[in-house]
Amino acid sequence: MRIMKASFFKRLGAFILDYFIVIFIASLITVGFNSNKTSDLTDKMSKLLSDYQSGEITIDKYKDETYKINYELQKSNVTTNIVSVTLYIGYFVVFATLNKGQTLGKKLLKIKVVNKDGNKLSIWNMLLRSLFIYNIISALFSIIFVNILSVNTFTYIYTIVGYVEFFVIIVSFFMVTYKKDGRGLHDMIAGTNVIEEVKK
Repeated sequence: MRIMKASFFKRLGAFILDYFIVIFIASLITVGFNSNKTSDLTDKMSKLLSDYQSGEITIDKYKDETYKINYELQKSNVTTNIVSVTLYIGYFVVFATLNKGQTLGKKLLKIKVVNKDGNKLSIWNMLLRSLFIYNIISALFSIIFVNILSVNTFTYIYTIVGYVEFFVIIVSFFMVTYKKDGRGLHDMIAGTNVIEEVKK
């Protein structure tokens, strides 16, 4: 068998399938967690936006209150974030490593993650690869620091982490699409590649 890089559309298809699998399982586990508080905070956010749009509050007041509400939302979602991070690491890191670089989505579309040097794929490769593209870093930051840092400090750092994750995703998208070897920034960081095997 000859080794070829996985096509962009196969990678995208596998990503979408795997993402929905994890989200579905996470939603089943976390249904009802802090639902009342989350709903109340969401309602407050909607009213705040309405007040700002109607000119009842200034933009500074709107920003300050938005930061506080988002901060409280992160506090109420700690359990949900713990479940999500556990599932993401369990599925995209542990399961994929044990399954020789394949998640269910990748297996279905006949593609897999490999070490760029052809050596055995390690759990460290998969962890590095997954940290940014599945928002694991921002979730871990929220879990650890939301009850320690002040509203403004937490919001500032959390926003920066979010921008870094977004940057990695966007750059990886273009690299996977246009680079000859199809390796995204996350693949470069982790020392991995995604391939498909085609019979001669």
